[in-house]
Amino acid sequence: MEKVRGKRKQIKGEHVMKNFLLTNIFGGWYYCLAGLLIACFIPIAILQPKSVDNRLDAKDEKSLPSYGSMTQNESLFKAYSLDNNLVAREREENLRKYSYKYGKIDRRSKLSLKEFYDVYDGKWPVLITDVVPNWKAFNWTADFFMNHYGKERVAMKAVDGTLEKAISLALPFELFIQHTKHGFANSWTYLEDELFIPMRPNLKRDIGSCPYMDEDFFQIFPEDVRPWNAMLLWGTAFSRSSLHIDPYNWTGTNAVIFGRKRWRLYPPGQDHLLNVIPEKFSNFPLDCRKYNSPIDTHDKTDKGNLKASKADVIEFDQLPGEILFIPTGWFHQAFNVEETLAISSQVMNRNNYRVVLEEILKVDTIDRKSLPPEIDSLQPEEQVKLIMDNLPQKVLERGRQVTEDVVKQIKQTRQDSHYTLN
Repeated sequence: MEKVRGKRKQIKGEHVMKNFLLTNIFGGWYYCLAGLLIACFIPIAILQPKSVDNRLDAKDEKSLPSYGSMTQNESLFKAYSLDNNLVAREREENLRKYSYKYGKIDRRSKLSLKEFYDVYDGKWPVLITDVVPNWKAFNWTADFFMNHYGKERVAMKAVDGTLEKAISLALPFELFIQHTKHGFANSWTYLEDELFIPMRPNLKRDIGSCPYMDEDFFQIFPEDVRPWNAMLLWGTAFSRSSLHIDPYNWTGTNAVIFGRKRWRLYPPGQDHLLNVIPEKFSNFPLDCRKYNSPIDTHDKTDKGNLKASKADVIEFDQLPGEILFIPTGWFHQAFNVEETLAISSQVMNRNNYRVVLEEILKVDTIDRKSLPPEIDSLQPEEQVKLIMDNLPQKVLERGRQVTEDVVKQIKQTRQDSHYTLN
């Protein structure tokens, strides 16, 4: 999911709320209330649900893929590009180790960590069915958010027409909830807020554990440049993300609480069919490139679909209680078939760490030549830590300032969120 750290512009005044309410009811959306637009980027590796008690013991841990597998073991002193053919061959070999009848998209439960790493992680999407139902967050409802957070503001986008005409909004949660049933083919809203959950510890605690995400090198990043985690996604029917690859080319996850998502995932190597926009950047505190396509695969009038229709694609619906893992390098677009609430996240681990580091290095955040000569001989976690330790001070200062500005805006938004609807 594409994440944007920026200032939330506040929307004040009873008359503004009245105008928005009227335009929402009649499908206008002509009041451009500037807010934080957070476009949805969800990596396409579908992680299969593993039973909470299905952990590996110390003996089994030795049989996991070793650090520095053949797809990741490349020198940090030279530019790196993931060999997707090698990834496919590695996966094909690993499939023979197991008796499961694999398909284009698998729904798995009680999946061992070893099989997850061998067959899916960083290689192929998977849906896991026995993780999310154990979360307290699986019981979240519209009434829950209305009663506890109705006056809080949330970031969303609204569309009246085509996806490219989306506008950003920062509005009270209750106003959004009142209109979650108002979704139409050319008029819909999508709450995409990456800060709402992280800034509220009680909500963050409702998101339970997931053994397939326990290894996460993002936790090594300094807090000021660490990607926000647990993005709240709540869309009306017909709402959707853009077609994209996630920031840093990480492994993305998406957990559906209620509703239904329709996914289109494009295996790597088809950028030429997807009209990828070149030389775009995220403007994160720790910058990286953005890989976006202007094509809306769910808009039949989009001429870009003439070319995109030639690409190989995996299409499937994700149901409540399922968590999807999206592998590195897969373009994807999510479409909410009905009102849908979900939580997205990201992982950096043994199977994608070199890809993520390359996204950081390729924008010259760090000079490769300045890296310590022994870095290639270190374990992945140690490599990540060493690079984080060598981030220029100006990068850390910028990250700290951006974070402080965002938190300040959030607190100010809370204070100014009093309003009246007649």
